[in-house]
Amino acid sequence: MAINKTAVPDARLNMKIRSLFLDHLAQTANVSASALAAGVKSSAVYAERRRTPAFRDAWALALAEGYARLETELLAEALQSASGRTADGTLKARAQKHRLAIALLNAHRASVKGGAPVAAAKPAVPDLATLKAQLVLKLTHMRQRAEDNAAARPEPETEPEIEGAPHADA
Repeated sequence: MAINKTAVPDARLNMKIRSLFLDHLAQTANVSASALAAGVKSSAVYAERRRTPAFRDAWALALAEGYARLETELLAEALQSASGRTADGTLKARAQKHRLAIALLNAHRASVKGGAPVAAAKPAVPDLATLKAQLVLKLTHMRQRAEDNAAARPEPETEPEIEGAPHADA
């Protein structure tokens, strides 16, 4: 049985496509839109990025520029004062949009700077002996504060007893 070997065209991107993609990426920080603007699928640019170190480096620079541009535009919009007739709902929606945009930019900041996104660090789980020591220390501090508070409170004043006066417990 003969295997049909058809020639597969070289999927590498030419310089014009790379340039269009990288220019658009620097403007938008959007890979999908940049690939579309260059006339290729996003899978093609991702494959090129994996294959070509120079393209990967240019991509990182363009993406960093795109994020810097987005941050600048976001900051300018956030600092723009609202007109006197802006409804509270509109102001709240704008604030929510800015918070979301800042959160998204922060989530991608590490990848733009060349690293992996930073996951929330999980605190180390201490062993039982450490937990017990921490608990004893905390209880000791609480007991000391309670004693200090008790010592700082003035003694309740008692009324002097008058001879011949009836006692409250009589």
